[in-house]
Amino acid sequence: MNSCGQLLPPIITIPPLGETVQNGGTAVFSTTVISLTTPSFTWLFNGKPISASANVTVVSLPLLGTSTLTISNVSSANAGSYAVRVNNGLTSTSGGATLVVLSNPVPEVVNIVSTGTGMTAGGFKLQLSGPAGSNYVIQASTDLKNWVPISTNAAPTGTVTYTDAAATNLAFRYYRAKIQ
Repeated sequence: MNSCGQLLPPIITIPPLGETVQNGGTAVFSTTVISLTTPSFTWLFNGKPISASANVTVVSLPLLGTSTLTISNVSSANAGSYAVRVNNGLTSTSGGATLVVLSNPVPEVVNIVSTGTGMTAGGFKLQLSGPAGSNYVIQASTDLKNWVPISTNAAPTGTVTYTDAAATNLAFRYYRAKIQ
């Protein structure tokens, strides 16, 4: 409520963003909101509410103003527009975020495994997966223009874990990985 006692609608500060995912992959949409009262979240697919299922999970933390929709084992049936409706007595709805599902495999792609990636006491830890027997070149940047190779790792099984110890001294850093 504002100073006049009027309820204000939730403000979607970070809307869900579009995704392009391989057939059989995982799509993750997330949102962050500001609300003066505890919000509830409803995820929409092509304008209709989504229910949790074997391959659809929703994790909402209303007191933090966040919600994440995860769709595993995506197929062409999951392609479309995703949005989130946030309600605190009044309703706000995000714009649509498009999910594109690639039916033909894209060769030689390196994926960042989100469950194995994040800041640790030793630095920023990256977990990568891709074609077995490849060499991954990990590059870093502070401005998204100038990229510097920071590691080259052999991936005999297709997975690599790397920790960037220099990240503990930086306010922010971007990463990308390529197959050599």
